[in-house]
Amino acid sequence: MTARPLSASRVPVTARPLSASRVPVTARRFSVSRARASDRPVAVLDLGGTWFRAGVLTGGDTVEGLRRRPAVTTRGTGGPAADVQRLTTDWIVDTLDELRAEWPAPIDLCAVSLGAAMDDRTGRVIGGAPLFGAETTDWHPAGELAARRPEVTWAVLNDVSALAYALLKDDTLDQSRTAAALTVSTGIAYRTIDLATGRIPRDRRYGLQGEVGHLPSRMEWDGAQVAADCDCGAPGHVSAFASGRGIEGVLHRVPASDWGGDPDTAATAGVIAAFGRAVAAGHDGARRLLDAVTAPLAEVLLAQTCLNPQVEYTVLTGGVVDGLGDPYLASLRGNLGRLGLYGISDRDPDYFAPRIRRGPSDGLCALRGVGIHARGLVDGSEHTP
Repeated sequence: MTARPLSASRVPVTARPLSASRVPVTARRFSVSRARASDRPVAVLDLGGTWFRAGVLTGGDTVEGLRRRPAVTTRGTGGPAADVQRLTTDWIVDTLDELRAEWPAPIDLCAVSLGAAMDDRTGRVIGGAPLFGAETTDWHPAGELAARRPEVTWAVLNDVSALAYALLKDDTLDQSRTAAALTVSTGIAYRTIDLATGRIPRDRRYGLQGEVGHLPSRMEWDGAQVAADCDCGAPGHVSAFASGRGIEGVLHRVPASDWGGDPDTAATAGVIAAFGRAVAAGHDGARRLLDAVTAPLAEVLLAQTCLNPQVEYTVLTGGVVDGLGDPYLASLRGNLGRLGLYGISDRDPDYFAPRIRRGPSDGLCALRGVGIHARGLVDGSEHTP
């Protein structure tokens, strides 16, 4: 499924009055059958720590009118989280207005995938290191957006939850099973979903699940422990070593000659691309360093598999996975095989091969997933198929 340009046909978009069915996202329940059957056009936006993307999800789950811009973050602006939230809200509203003006039919449903930790029950954003650094937040973007454009039904969702909902229409997965979405990009997070019901289990008090990037971890290189801080400010988290920013930091610390780079490249923003080229070329040191940075995540997945064997598929997406490609997947599976799962790995050495897999590499999974989720939201006044 690829992004396509908008149709040449253009008609004015008229505002619709707020109907009784337009209730806050937190008051609406989810119908998996409705989500799978609907082809309603949805304005979809995905706000990650590197890029902001937007488009319209159409029938057939294609994304048309795709556009993107660099992410607005505290790191990039040098300002506080409140300023980033205000600028982000402005961009969402302005981009929605553009999409509605360009689309040949009315769009009254907008879904936002947000790369931040949030209580999916209430829509409250509590933080997000890639966007807000070490600041904690108390942000309710759905309410702000509804106040700005009350004629639109809004659905705001954590980006990894959006990735999980995208799996509901993945024909390569047995839809009677449980799966998980894992993103490895600017940050790292994980989300399990029951594909039969579309249910994502969450902590009943705090509404969270799968913030694995902030679990304590460690990394070694050439027998010495590597020290690194996470974007959230804490030392030694999984993301400090295994996220995109974590890997970049590791490459700045490890001598470039160890992985086939040169000192000039190692000091630039293109260091990950250079590392990717060395990995693709099969450089021994680069492959060993790749194993070192995937090891923290392999330990998390090993524990997850031990504790919840019902998760039959873990689907990886994100800029790190896409940029490093199949060698990344092979490294992660290799670490899992070396660590081993008691009572299983000795009898089934390839146990992790079908369970740990890559998703589409077009960068649009969160856009599709957040739109699929929005299509499945219903309230008590609507018939649920």
